[in-house]
Amino acid sequence: MITKLELENWRGIKRGVIEGFQRINVLVGRNNSGKSSVLEAILLFNLSAEKLLLHRRPKQGWIDFIFIGQQDGARVKVHTIWGTAERLIKADGASPVMVVGNFSHSKLIATFDKVVLIDDRQLSEPNLDEWYSQLLAREQRLDKEWIRLVNETYGLCVEYLTRMRFPTFPTGESPERLVAVLGEPENRAVAVEWLGDGVRLGMTILAAGLATEGGIMLLEEPENHQHPSALFALARSLVKLSQEHGNQIFTTTHSREWMQALLKAATELEFVGALKFFHLQILPDGNLWVRSLDAPDAQVLEDIGYDLRFDYEFARLPQKAE
Repeated sequence: MITKLELENWRGIKRGVIEGFQRINVLVGRNNSGKSSVLEAILLFNLSAEKLLLHRRPKQGWIDFIFIGQQDGARVKVHTIWGTAERLIKADGASPVMVVGNFSHSKLIATFDKVVLIDDRQLSEPNLDEWYSQLLAREQRLDKEWIRLVNETYGLCVEYLTRMRFPTFPTGESPERLVAVLGEPENRAVAVEWLGDGVRLGMTILAAGLATEGGIMLLEEPENHQHPSALFALARSLVKLSQEHGNQIFTTTHSREWMQALLKAATELEFVGALKFFHLQILPDGNLWVRSLDAPDAQVLEDIGYDLRFDYEFARLPQKAE
């Protein structure tokens, strides 16, 4: 589990330190406050970081991840319960170099191998079929648990999933795809890719949580495409995944309803001590300002009508030295 993150010349952040991470971490802040940069800094430690990050931001390569004008390159360091590791990106834009500290190497590498980022791009590049294959391949098949979570979250009646040529045409030219077979009252089959955006995004999040047991989930604004009635059910499923499967979750958000849903779910499941909020803001000099709130304190503020999204308006930001 990651406990602390240090950033130096990373994307739009000249320097920043975030510490005190818990099992479930909510990153809040205005646009261009560094939330996505934090997720990508953690994703940098995935063994497939080069493919994932450069595909996500395909411009001029690694040089675009370095704070403008910095000839020393960028550095990202993580502190975990097993030790530390850091990635260095040189100013020439070469591939990142991994530097490791004194830690239980196999455990840390195994955790980094389970770092997964879920965002809106999953809708234009659907990979539910890949997640389905991973869940089937487990010693204890997890596809049924996936279906249960999806039905519980979205009020669906999926009985099972299968790969088949669908829909069927007399010519036999139907494509093979992942199909959900629905029970009462619908009694029909539907291609998963035909389901609504919110359901498919939620299915991806839940599948990733099951497939990366003990890993790190990076969720960029998971409230997108979700009806308010689904937010609490999705939050509850995520909290249970973290509680029962050991997943560490980092989620960015602009939604007060999503924060309230996580607070409610963590409280009901008696996991409130594992939930923490971090308000981020990039100062004019490029340094990252961070203010953290434990869940009980956040709940007190919510109870009196305080909107956690506007925490920066009431906090004392560092003053520039005269």
